[in-house]
Amino acid sequence: MSSTRGREFGGYIVTIRPTGAPRLGPMGTTLTSITRDELRAALDAGNVTVVDAQPPAAYGLRHLPGALNVTAEDPDERVGEVLPDRGAAVVTCAGGAGDGLAEALAERLRALGHADVRAYREGVDDWVGAGLPLDRPRPIRTSLAELATNPTAALFEGHRRAGVDFAMFVVRTPPGRFVELHVHPYAETFLLLEGRGRWTRGDEVVELEPEELLVVPPDTPHGFRNIGDVPLLVVSIHERGTLRQRWLGREPA
Repeated sequence: MSSTRGREFGGYIVTIRPTGAPRLGPMGTTLTSITRDELRAALDAGNVTVVDAQPPAAYGLRHLPGALNVTAEDPDERVGEVLPDRGAAVVTCAGGAGDGLAEALAERLRALGHADVRAYREGVDDWVGAGLPLDRPRPIRTSLAELATNPTAALFEGHRRAGVDFAMFVVRTPPGRFVELHVHPYAETFLLLEGRGRWTRGDEVVELEPEELLVVPPDTPHGFRNIGDVPLLVVSIHERGTLRQRWLGREPA
C-alpha cells in the first residue's frame, strides 16, 4: 500500500505522494506537472510565465531565465501585482524535487483563481543538470544618470539590472518637500548623507542628521520630509530585487 506525507507551506497542505500518483489541488482538482522539455518549448514559444517559489535570497543566487519571484507566504496583494492576469499560463518551480515549494505555490495560485497553473517539480537542480543556463548575479557598471526615474531620484532594481536580490533608491529631496507615506512587504534601510530630515515610521517620528541610519520593518507606514535648508541626499536599500510599494495618500509628520 502506498503512503502519503503532508507538509504545510504558508497555510497550504501539500501532499507528497510516490512517483506517478496524482497530486490534488484546491477542491480535489488535479495539480498538473510539466517536464523540462515541455517547459523549454513553452519558453521558446513565449506563452508561459515562470514563477520561482524559492525564498528571495535563494532566488537571487540562481533562477530560471526570466523567472519572477513569489512565495506561497506572500500576501495576496503582492501575488496580484506580480501576476495580474489570472488567465495566463503559469509554471511554478523551486530549487528541486522534494522541497514542495513549487507545488505549494501552484496550489496557492489556483486557490486565488489562476486557471492555468503547472508545477515544474524538478526545478533548478534539474535545469542545471541538463546544462541549461540560469540567471545569476552578474557584474555591471552603471550611473545615477542612467538609473534616474525623475530629476530628483534614481532607482536600481537588482533583479532586472544585475540578478541580485536588493533594490536601491538615491534621492535628492528639495527643502520643504516630502515623500508621502507608503509601505513595502520587506524592510527598508535609509542612510542620510546630506541635510536634515524628519521620518515618520509607524507611530514614531524620528529626525536624522547626516551619516545616520534608520531601519523600517516590513509593512510599516513610513515617509520623510526635508526640514533643513539644503536638499536631502538619501540612500535607501530595499530587501527585494524588485521594488514593491503601496502609497497611502498621506503626508509624513
